[in-house]
Amino acid sequence: MVAGCILQLNQGVAIRITMSRGAKRRSSLQMRKNSLGHGAALAFAFVCFFPHACLAQERISDTEKMLFDSVNRERAAKELPLLKWDEGLARAARKHAELMAEQYLVLHRLPGEADLATRAREAGVSFSHITENIGMAAYADRFHDGWMHSPGHRANILDAAIDSIGIAVVDGGEELFAVEDFARVVTLLSIEEQEKRIGKLFAARGLRLIKIGDDARKSCELDREYAGSSKPRYIAQYETPNISQLPESLEKELQSGRYKTAAVGACPPRKSSGAAPFRIIVMLY
Repeated sequence: MVAGCILQLNQGVAIRITMSRGAKRRSSLQMRKNSLGHGAALAFAFVCFFPHACLAQERISDTEKMLFDSVNRERAAKELPLLKWDEGLARAARKHAELMAEQYLVLHRLPGEADLATRAREAGVSFSHITENIGMAAYADRFHDGWMHSPGHRANILDAAIDSIGIAVVDGGEELFAVEDFARVVTLLSIEEQEKRIGKLFAARGLRLIKIGDDARKSCELDREYAGSSKPRYIAQYETPNISQLPESLEKELQSGRYKTAAVGACPPRKSSGAAPFRIIVMLY
């Protein structure tokens, strides 16, 4: 059984791989490991044609390496950027795979568990987009083939919007449980650095930047209100995964030519699922 989900973009799908519950399913773990080692060796021979994709190989298991290589092989065939291994995503994937194995369930959110976005953040990942494939199978080579024959999972693997991946495969006894977490990872920036970068966008548009102490940051956290004595003529509060681009509505307002100065504030992102990593307020005078 394999299942996949995507946050904010499209619905996940689930398919079942038919497996015998006879002798093959009850075969020893050692036989499965030997089979996995052979598959991993073939996959590793391929992926090392891509040097930057090989840098993360040493810290992952042969089984996880095989799936990692398989994903990048598919992306290379479609001329998509290869994914880099992300330890935070791998931690989130492993924790979820261990819970699936413990409860013997294949779900994106197990009873009492946080959702995918929250799990990734708790593992130290900052992202603008995140998706997930999950599955259960007797042999590891069933996972990738099953996912590639399912439109939703295939879309996750070939998603042009992602740049990072973390994979975990956990032995649940008679079955293996696998998780692939995909994301576009966002570099963490301090509040000061966020304000500096946004400020440069306004300076490039001819506005003079003014500092109003902590009022801008306090206003950022208030939502639709302003903390301070000097009321601006225009306030824009927005959340974004791309700090180098202003919202379209704000760009149009700037084109009016009514404003000469601007103040910028940033504050911590919301903790809700799917929240963008950058939370900004802009005040125009």
